[in-house]
Amino acid sequence: MLGTDELYKLLYRHMGPQNWWPADNDIEMMLGAILVQNTRWRNAEIALNQIKEHTHFNPNHILELPIETLQSLIHSSGFYKSKSLTIKTLLTWLARHHFNYQEINERYK
Repeated sequence: MLGTDELYKLLYRHMGPQNWWPADNDIEMMLGAILVQNTRWRNAEIALNQIKEHTHFNPNHILELPIETLQSLIHSSGFYKSKSLTIKTLLTWLARHHFNYQEINERYK
């Protein structure tokens, strides 16, 4: 039976990158995936624009934000308290790996 990882790789080889997620970089994509949960894209996009305006999606700048400031920036997305903690946790984990996605991929295969 074909597992999800094999299926993904097969589809990717066949179809290539789809470029459907509206993001200019990996951090914006990941934050968008968090912020869109249980809300409309329009509300998540407002939050993303606020983060972009204040941090330019620099993950270290986002990590330096006080949690209250981050919550204020993402308020439009709803569930801003839990989403702010998720964002901080994700970026802290990525920072431990120096935001090196290749290293993360190799380590957690």
